[in-house]
Amino acid sequence: MSTDINAGTYTDSGTRGQTGFRQSAEAVFDPAGAPAAPSGRVLTLVELRKMTDTRSGRWLMAVIVAAMFGMVCLVVFAGEKGDRTTPELFLASQTGMSLLLPVVAILSVTAEWSQRSGLTTFALVPRRSRVIQAKLQAGLILSAVFVALSAVVAWGGHALALATGNADGGWGIPPALAGTRLLDCAVSIVTGIGFGMLLTSPILAILALYAVPLVLGILGSTVAALDGTMEWLNPGQALSPLSEDAGISATEWVRIALNCGMFAVLPFTGGLLALRHREFK
Repeated sequence: MSTDINAGTYTDSGTRGQTGFRQSAEAVFDPAGAPAAPSGRVLTLVELRKMTDTRSGRWLMAVIVAAMFGMVCLVVFAGEKGDRTTPELFLASQTGMSLLLPVVAILSVTAEWSQRSGLTTFALVPRRSRVIQAKLQAGLILSAVFVALSAVVAWGGHALALATGNADGGWGIPPALAGTRLLDCAVSIVTGIGFGMLLTSPILAILALYAVPLVLGILGSTVAALDGTMEWLNPGQALSPLSEDAGISATEWVRIALNCGMFAVLPFTGGLLALRHREFK
C-alpha cells in the first residue's frame, strides 16, 4: 500500500520516492532563478542616493549650496571690483565644496562600519572593489554636478553685479579653469574614499584629512629650512594652483602629481587592499 504526501511517494517500507523530491529540489536550488548581482549602473545610483539621502548627506549638501550663494554674494557686495569677474565668482562659489566634498566621500565609506551597513552591502555584492568603484563614480558625478551648479551661481552673481553697477569683465569661464576645478574635486573624492577605507572611523578619517595639511603648513611656516620642501609635500600648497585663475607651470604640475600620488592614490590603494581582507562584524 502507498500514500502520496506533498507530491512525494511513500511506499510500505517508509521510504520516500525520488520524483517529488527532485522536483522540489530543482524549484528551490535552481541557479537560473537566483537574483543576479546588481549592475554597475545600479550600484552607482544606489551609492549616489546613499551620499545624498541621509541626514548627514542632506546637511552637507545644504551647507555646500548655501556656501556657494553666500560666497558669491560676499564677493559681489563686499569684494574689490577686480574680484567681481565671472572666473573669480566661479572660484569663490566653490569654497565650501572644496572643504566638504571629501567629507561626503569619507562618510559614504565609513558608514559601512559606523552604520553597520557593510554586512548587507558586501553580502549583496561580494566583490568589494565593485562597491568602491560605484562610490567613486557616484562621487565624481556629484562633483561634476556641483561644479556645474557653481558656474550657474557665478553667472547669477555676475548678473547681480551688472544690475548694481559693480561688475567687471565678461561672462566667460575659461575651459582650463573648469577642467582644473573638476580635477581638484576628483582628487578630493579619491582622497576621501581612501582615508575612509584606511581608517574606517568617520572621526579619525576627517581629522586626518584636515590635520595633515595643517601640521605640514605649521611646520613649513615655523621651520625656515622646510619652507621649500613643504611646497612639494603640503597638499594645501601643492594643489593650490588648481584653485587659481592662472596658468599652471610644468613645475606646479609635477608638484600636483606628486601630491596626488601621496595623499590620494596611496591611501586609496592601501585602503582597497585592506578592505579586501577586513572582516565585518
